[in-house]
Amino acid sequence: MLTARVRNWGFRANDLLKGSPIRKHCEDIDALLASGAESPERLEAILRHAVQTTPFYAGCSGYRSLQDFPITSKDIVKAQPDHFLSETFRNTRLHVMRTSGSTGNPLAIYQDWDKRHRVLAEMICFGRRAGYHVGDRYVFTRVWNEHNRKSWLGALRENAIMFDISLLDENRMRTLGDLLRGDHRIGCLIGYPSTLEALVRHLEARGDPPEAFQLRTIISISERLPEEVRTALRARLGCAVVARYSNQENGIFAQQCVDGDEFHLNTASFVFEFLKLDEDEPARPDEEARLVVTDLFNRAMPLIRYDTGDVVLRQSSPSCGWETQTLGDIRGRREDLIYDTRDRLVSPATVSIHLWGFTQLKQFQFIQEGQGRYQLVVNGARGHYRDEDFVAKARIFLGEDARVSVVHLDPIPSLPSGKYALILSRYRPAP
Repeated sequence: MLTARVRNWGFRANDLLKGSPIRKHCEDIDALLASGAESPERLEAILRHAVQTTPFYAGCSGYRSLQDFPITSKDIVKAQPDHFLSETFRNTRLHVMRTSGSTGNPLAIYQDWDKRHRVLAEMICFGRRAGYHVGDRYVFTRVWNEHNRKSWLGALRENAIMFDISLLDENRMRTLGDLLRGDHRIGCLIGYPSTLEALVRHLEARGDPPEAFQLRTIISISERLPEEVRTALRARLGCAVVARYSNQENGIFAQQCVDGDEFHLNTASFVFEFLKLDEDEPARPDEEARLVVTDLFNRAMPLIRYDTGDVVLRQSSPSCGWETQTLGDIRGRREDLIYDTRDRLVSPATVSIHLWGFTQLKQFQFIQEGQGRYQLVVNGARGHYRDEDFVAKARIFLGEDARVSVVHLDPIPSLPSGKYALILSRYRPAP
């Protein structure tokens, strides 16, 4: 505990020597999220800055509102990155954030140092709400390589354990379980839902009781965390479990409550729009929507009305008392939505809920190949389940005429980033 406190004090002292930029951002975020207030002045400031200093937005000089700006995307930014870079920052040292490229489309985004401090402050503020504090010992599970690996000194300073998950096999999960049981200083585990699911299935098979662990919180990142996996993690490890919604380009968009299911939006740092799936018009509150964000802080490379590529469902009001704008669910990547045999949208939660009962499965991946054609890839089914059992279960939510093939792989390969896609789609209905 003393070590964590020393690290916390060291972080604060270092920030103080630099004028306390991170502390000031933390205070601002906490105040805005507590009050539910928005920042129209900041929106106007970033719009004006983008118009005056970037080639891409120069044509929007006559704007009257945010909706007068074009919607952008990763593809648009990647095709002409220099057009988004502000002339004010063109010859200055900037922080570079690179997306993982797990969708086959890596991207470099430049951030000025005020934006970088804002992102760090978001991690601190939302971390505290999950039960993590700066200096706490934590395990970060991902694929580690020369591009993202922390230095020995950096890991020591952060009290971080870098746990590589290039393979999600039984041996790797056993090693992770042994680490969590053996080091009671570990207070936080961060990882992709696919890693967390593989871990909890391993622990359930071992029969480990919650008392064997001293974790305070688990933070799930990047992919959608199925509610049944969250419930199983809580029961098996006896700690808080929250899903965090963020991306590399912008920062933290939202995070779940410790006790609730809704996602609280980070309106302190972003303006959010919810648009229809197939047109640039506002979606109804009760329908799936594309999430489009405007970053209020990145002046080096302004991202105005940036389509995240994700589909979400709004929630009218929070149930926990924290009065912020909320999401009821994050459905996943727009390109990975699946449809039943009648081309009706199927929630990703439906797939995982129906397959959760196959408790001997180590992994699964559901792929839509075309209209009414699907493939279920499974790991760990041999000797426990018949292929016909999976087909029958899938037809419950896809339709009795669904053509479902079952493929056995051990293990199911992860994406280059270490993310593991539960749902993939190679089909999209005609409009």
